[in-house]
Amino acid sequence: MLGRDSEAELLESLLRHAAEGHGGGVVLHGEPGIGKTALLSYAAEQAAGFQVLRAVGVEPEADLAYAILHQLLFPVLGSVDELPGPQAQALHILFGRAHGAPPDAFLVALSTLSLLSLLAGEQPVLCVVDDAHWADQPTLKTLAFVARRLDNEPIVLALAARADEGHATDLPHLRRVPLMGLNPDAARAMLAERAGGRRLTDGEQTHLLAATGGNPLALLELAGKEMPPEGTQEPPALTDELQRSFLTKIRAGHAGSLPLLQLIAADGSGSVATIEKAAASLRIGADPLHRAELDELLTYDGARLVFRHPLIRSAVYHSASADRRAALHRALASAFDTPADQHRRAWHLGQAAVGHDEQAAEQLERSAEQAALRGGPAAAMAALSRAAELTADGSRRGRRLWNAALAAIGGGFTAVAVELLDRAEREPHLEEADRIALAAIRATVAEFAGSPEDAMDLIKPWIPRALRIDRRLFTPTVAMYADLGLRVNRPQAWADLAGWLDGITLTPDDPRDAVLRLLRSACLARGGRDPGPRDWATAESLTDPVTMTLAGGIARQLGDYELSRRLHRKAGQLARTNGSLGALAWNLEYQSADEIARGRYGLAEAYAEEGRQFAAEVGQPNTACRHQGLLALCTAIRGRPEAAELATDVLAEASGRNLADAMSYARRALGLIDLVAGRHREAARHFEAVGGWDADVPSDLAMAVVPDLVEALVRAGERDLAAAATARYARWTEHTAALEPAALTARCRALVCADGSAEVHYAESLRLHARSDAPLEHARTELLLGEHLRRDRRRSEAQRHLRGAADDFRRIGALAWADRALGELRATGESARTPEAGVLSTLTPQELRITLAVGEGLTNREIAAQLFLSPRTVDYHLRKVFQKADITSRAELMRLVLAERPA
Repeated sequence: MLGRDSEAELLESLLRHAAEGHGGGVVLHGEPGIGKTALLSYAAEQAAGFQVLRAVGVEPEADLAYAILHQLLFPVLGSVDELPGPQAQALHILFGRAHGAPPDAFLVALSTLSLLSLLAGEQPVLCVVDDAHWADQPTLKTLAFVARRLDNEPIVLALAARADEGHATDLPHLRRVPLMGLNPDAARAMLAERAGGRRLTDGEQTHLLAATGGNPLALLELAGKEMPPEGTQEPPALTDELQRSFLTKIRAGHAGSLPLLQLIAADGSGSVATIEKAAASLRIGADPLHRAELDELLTYDGARLVFRHPLIRSAVYHSASADRRAALHRALASAFDTPADQHRRAWHLGQAAVGHDEQAAEQLERSAEQAALRGGPAAAMAALSRAAELTADGSRRGRRLWNAALAAIGGGFTAVAVELLDRAEREPHLEEADRIALAAIRATVAEFAGSPEDAMDLIKPWIPRALRIDRRLFTPTVAMYADLGLRVNRPQAWADLAGWLDGITLTPDDPRDAVLRLLRSACLARGGRDPGPRDWATAESLTDPVTMTLAGGIARQLGDYELSRRLHRKAGQLARTNGSLGALAWNLEYQSADEIARGRYGLAEAYAEEGRQFAAEVGQPNTACRHQGLLALCTAIRGRPEAAELATDVLAEASGRNLADAMSYARRALGLIDLVAGRHREAARHFEAVGGWDADVPSDLAMAVVPDLVEALVRAGERDLAAAATARYARWTEHTAALEPAALTARCRALVCADGSAEVHYAESLRLHARSDAPLEHARTELLLGEHLRRDRRRSEAQRHLRGAADDFRRIGALAWADRALGELRATGESARTPEAGVLSTLTPQELRITLAVGEGLTNREIAAQLFLSPRTVDYHLRKVFQKADITSRAELMRLVLAERPA
């Protein structure tokens, strides 16, 4: 610990705060031998009263899904049954203790968080992971999930990793602390204390310090060795020097055991029984494992045999020739002969194989399937990629690369997925269905993390063939084309779909054809034709959350908002139950947009904030940006001061990838800010910037802001432009069965009419609003009618509508609009107080989601499972809600929800 005072203080602080109930973590990183392991040991020594869980990463297991998590949780697996059923089942399946459907990665992460939180209820927990750069990706993602949720948990995560080696360990919410070489004073003190033997002169110490950069291990290892002469411009190749140093020491003291040590280094499992079995097949003596002679190199913790320092393992493994390493892996493959060990057997066979080896490739492929069942996309990706390298047949090789790319997308490895797709597409003998699937995968990557316009172009040429080959298999791809057409402002997509679907026989009442029936009906309606029988409800029996979410979007296009809402909610529930956070992040955008339309802005913000966070976690920057756009729109409607800055930031990000939908959210937010403030020309410019409202085939994004644009233009004195926009909007909405567009059409006509019939149109608009579910637009129509009546000096009638508008604005939390209505009301001579916000409107999105869940009667554990939190975090947020609402019980909170929750 010489020279590590600041790092020691940090670790002590983390432990102290965790003991007080507020967790955190740190990643110590640096070159080999810099002192990371010593600091982790110090943390464990200082963790009095903590339960300490330990794991060590090893290179051969870097792609074995959840290998490190198994190490970490192995001592406490007896507590798993205390978790909620789905979470307990997930961990039991993951670690081979039960059979069942594959647990999703995020369900595993939630289960891990719940287990650690459960343990922390008894005593604080310290999780120590050394050599985390060799930790498998699923474990690292699980630890990242846990790290983001430690604020109110007595849990500390302490990781150590090498810089620029193995897997990246930049875990969000964990402080990253680089370890530098020791300063001269500390280095000299260490050399004096521990170097032993001949005391180095000051000149030799200076030379050693310069050559090692203060690396503690290098200082100790090289202190007794002859260094390059002083004045040498190039420092020694430190890693090679250290490896040679280790090997020299091992050969000097354990030359006879080097073959055994090489076998242990190649193994990675740490299983003594496996090592002994492989050693017997290679005729290597394993007796040293049962004597103390290797204790300075190896340690046995009762479950695994591991090297005391990873550099020893690395040096020993690479001391074997390539042919010798292949023989070691073949022997280890034979030693793993139980069904539970097939993935390890396959991995070793793959490492041992040279050239094309179909038998090894097939075993790796089966191993990948098991890895996928265990929720290990990184392991599946690695196994399939290696299987492809061993495959001679081009078609089969392409299929394995295609599957490897799917696994890469599941794990969030976008760049790797693209590289694998490139390799797959170079295969000359792929079947047409495979090429369609490849295009769909590329489009998915582009939709979430690239250019949605590119995504649309990728799948467009393939859809006619996809419908011909297997329409049901490729239904999600066809529906994605329609969804992309809306997102990128390409309304001609509906004409494309109408042509492709024409003549295809779809089976009535078959849920497998329900989505295509929805699409065909939407195409007919948009073309001004009868959409046919409403046989769409069978879509509710779908089981895939992505397909169900797409179906909900199409139902909304048909004006069936209730079906759309049911599909989106059920899809979200399925995604939560399965732990499918990627599907959930995407689905929450639809749910948030629906809540905005219904005037439930607190819930809309909660969905958007949750979706933004999940999208960031699963590598969907486009989805995250869209959620930010929805948040900007919510804050603008609610009159919050940060709205303009948030919307401007969204525009800056979205314009770089041409995310037309996210930009439309942001531009509408900015336009509404100006509109309610009376800056009408500026507002009109924002709405016009959405683009396409005056095109031959106007886009849905453009039409969505036309009612706002008409109001801004009329108030800016541009009545002719407003009238033209109204006419275009009326033609666009005349084929929809939804009431709200018709109500907005009537309002637009009231604003632009010049023949004294405004009140007739306003009355029709209010009649239709009353039968729909859009309280903001209803209140805005009442406000406009009240203003119209005030200008006609019909004060009593104006006051009735203005009071109703002000009350509705206040109820939904649109306080800036409420202020405007009250200003108009005062202008009629009636006094009016500024409205106060209800308690629910003061809650954060997370607090509101938890509060509404309490209102539904859910327990803290059920809420935690739904929201991917720990019960302790739910309890913390509920205490904050109780303080804000000045209540003391869940019963009072449920009454508050019933009183204030928007209709």
